[in-house]
Amino acid sequence: MTYEYLKNLKATNQTLKLLNSDNFAMTLSFFRAVFTGARETTLPQSRILQQLDDYLYLLNQSYDGLFPRPAQAYLDDFAASGFLRKYYADADEPVYELTPQSQKALEWIESLEKREFVGSRSRFNLIFELLEELEFETGMDDKTRIAKLEAQKLQIDEEIEAIRSRRSLRFDESRIREHYMEIEEIARRLTYDFAQIEYNFRELNTTAMEQIAMRDDAKGEVLGSIFELEDAIRESDQGKSFFAFWQLLTDAQRSEKLSQMLEGLYEIPSISAFDSNRRLKNLKYDLLKSGEKIATVTSRLIEQLRRFIDDRVWIENRRILQLCKAIEKQALEIKEQQPKTRSFVSIPGQQLRIRSIAGKSLYRIRTETSLKQEIVEKEVTIDLESFYHQCYVDEEKLRRQIQEMLQHRQQCSLCEVAAHYGVDKGVAELIGYLSIAKNSHQARIETEERERIPVTDFDGEQKVVILPKIIFTRRIV
Repeated sequence: MTYEYLKNLKATNQTLKLLNSDNFAMTLSFFRAVFTGARETTLPQSRILQQLDDYLYLLNQSYDGLFPRPAQAYLDDFAASGFLRKYYADADEPVYELTPQSQKALEWIESLEKREFVGSRSRFNLIFELLEELEFETGMDDKTRIAKLEAQKLQIDEEIEAIRSRRSLRFDESRIREHYMEIEEIARRLTYDFAQIEYNFRELNTTAMEQIAMRDDAKGEVLGSIFELEDAIRESDQGKSFFAFWQLLTDAQRSEKLSQMLEGLYEIPSISAFDSNRRLKNLKYDLLKSGEKIATVTSRLIEQLRRFIDDRVWIENRRILQLCKAIEKQALEIKEQQPKTRSFVSIPGQQLRIRSIAGKSLYRIRTETSLKQEIVEKEVTIDLESFYHQCYVDEEKLRRQIQEMLQHRQQCSLCEVAAHYGVDKGVAELIGYLSIAKNSHQARIETEERERIPVTDFDGEQKVVILPKIIFTRRIV
C-alpha cells in the first residue's frame, strides 16, 4: 500500500468517488432507504424515480431547496457515475440495482457506527474453530483424526451426563447477545458479498466475449471457448464456494432446519427485546433471492455468449450467400455475352495448382502376391437384436413432467417423478433425467443417498435401477 497506489485508488475507485462526491449524504441515505433498508435488490425505473422524487421533496423542505434539479437528473447521474447499474431485464422498463462499489460504501459507513459492545469471545471461538477444522482436514493423518473424533465423542458424553445431572450451564444474557450480533454481522456481510460475486462473474464473461470477438477462429473452436468459460466460472474458487453454498441452501433438510431456527430465534426473550425489528426474520428469503439472482445471471451469461456465436455464424452465412449471388449474376452475364478470350474471370486468393489428367502416369500391372499361410475365417455371431430396440427420449417432455410435479410443492425427487409418470423407456429415460439435473441450477444430486427406481425395459420386464438421490426444486421468483 504505497503512496502512488493510494493516490491512484482515490482517482479511480468508484467507492471513494462516491464517498468524496458533493451529494454523498443524499446519495447514500437514499440508497440505504430504498435498497438495503427495504431489503430490495432491484427496482424498476418508475418506482425508484417516484421514491427519489419524494425523498428530494422532504430534503428540500428541511434544507431550503438544497437539491433543485429534478429526480430524473439525479438518477441519470447515479447510473452514469457507476453508483447504480441500469439494465433491461424481462420488460421494456429499465431496472436499477446497487453496484458492488456502492454496497461497499454503505458497508463501510455502517462499520463506523459505534457499537455498544464487541463480541470478541465469539469471534475468537470462530477463528479457533476454523483453524481446528483446517488442521483436521489437511494436517492430520487418519490415526490422529480418529483419536480426535474419539475425544470429541467422550466430551459429548460428558456434556450429556452434565445435562442429566442438571450441572449444565446455559448461556447468560451477555453470551446470547454476543452470538446474535455475530450472526447478524456475518449475514449482513454475506448479503453484501453477493453483489461482488455477481460483478466478478460479469467481468469474467465480458473478458471472454472480448477475446472471442478479437479472434478469427472456426465455429468449433469458438464453441470450445464458451465451454471453457463455463467451466472457468464453475471451477474457480469463487464459483466452487458459491455453488456449494447454493447446494446447502437449497437442501430440503437444511432449509427446513434454518427456517425452524430463525423462527425459534425470536422466541428467546433477550433476543426479542434486543432486536424488536426482527432483522434476521427474513434471512432465508434474502439469501434465496440473492443466490437465485446469481445463479440466473450465470445461466444468462452463458446463453448470451451462445447467442453471440449464433449472430457471428449468421453474419458468416450471409457473406457466403452474397458471394454465391455475385457468382450467379456474373454467370448470367457471361451467358448473354460469351467471352472471346480464354481468361474471362479471376478469383482473388492464392493460386491453385491444377493437375491435368494427362499428367498422370499410365496404368501399371500389379504383380500378384502369393500367401503361403492359409487364412481361416472364424465364425462371428453378431446379435442384431439390439438395433431394433433404439428409442428416442424427449427431454422437453421430461422437463414438463418435472415442472408439473413442482406446481404444488417446493421440491420433488426423481423417485417421485418416476412413480407418478412411470419409466417406460428403460435406462435411457433415466439418463435423460440425469442430463436435465446435471445442467440445471434447480436440481441437486446427493451422492451419499441412493434411490431404487423401478423401470420397464423394451421387453416389458420390470427392473430396478439404483441411482444417487436427485432432488428438483422450484425456482424462487
